[in-house]
Amino acid sequence: MSKKQVVGSMSEWSGVLKDFFRQISDGSLTLEHIIDVNEHRNPFEGEAGENWIDQIINREHQYHLNFFGRKINLPKFEKTLKKYGQKQIRQWQKLGLEPHFLPKAFLFQSNNNFPGWKIKPNNWYYEKAAQDKILRYVDGELEIDRQSDKLEEITVLIDTRLKPAYNDGRQMYANDNLLGPIIELLRKDKKIAKYEHGLRSSRFGVSADEWENQIKPVLAKKLGLEINQVRLERVIEANVIPQLYTDMPRKDDGNTNTWVWFEEYFKGRVRRPGGGRSSGYGGLADVCCSWSAYHWYSHGSFRPLIVL
Repeated sequence: MSKKQVVGSMSEWSGVLKDFFRQISDGSLTLEHIIDVNEHRNPFEGEAGENWIDQIINREHQYHLNFFGRKINLPKFEKTLKKYGQKQIRQWQKLGLEPHFLPKAFLFQSNNNFPGWKIKPNNWYYEKAAQDKILRYVDGELEIDRQSDKLEEITVLIDTRLKPAYNDGRQMYANDNLLGPIIELLRKDKKIAKYEHGLRSSRFGVSADEWENQIKPVLAKKLGLEINQVRLERVIEANVIPQLYTDMPRKDDGNTNTWVWFEEYFKGRVRRPGGGRSSGYGGLADVCCSWSAYHWYSHGSFRPLIVL
């Protein structure tokens, strides 16, 4: 080994040891880390020398290639991952949230024929968007949604859980350590309406207004984020995500006969779109409209999207 190689190796291990002792000081050191160091492996690298950021980015490249038919550069995604760091990302992953990047894409243009986009929103949504009836909150004001046909080039945490099939209101999202405890506490404290069909921690029977005014602020605090970073999935996002990330449990979202609230509003504040129902409604193509204040939908639930 040359002197240059020795110096480079020492420099690399200096960084590894700094990370190692940082893990000791913050209490997150695991037995696997100790074994890796003992065997002279970098405990913060993945297989074949990939570090944790490279693993996530390379995986995202493959998803984009399969869906859009081309590789998309991801400097913004990489920067955001570095900003929050591996420890924070892992904490969010333990809550069922996975980091991904939704690139800037104009999905409804006639010349776009993305190979992975098999199911598109139904005609009702296209028509209402063309009539300027689909709205979004922007800086505290309702505005016409001019982005209804676009993905927005954002790093997100996606809730990977499959929307469950209806079971007389008793259906539950699997392993819901993300929202279950929050909903149960809010129902116990009578801040959101009780649910008579299933467990108190169920995401079902929650109105869009209860999500907006009660649940969202508590979830933002739990995640250590600003409230404006937490929202519901937009119609186009809820449609694309199961088709883009085909190894998530929610790849089968269109095959279950329950529905979810979406981020947009319809005509005004009193109604919001929802959809995703199978059983003749169209699955991922399904988009309809429901009253924002109604909480007795035992077949309707919600799924947050976190924007980093």
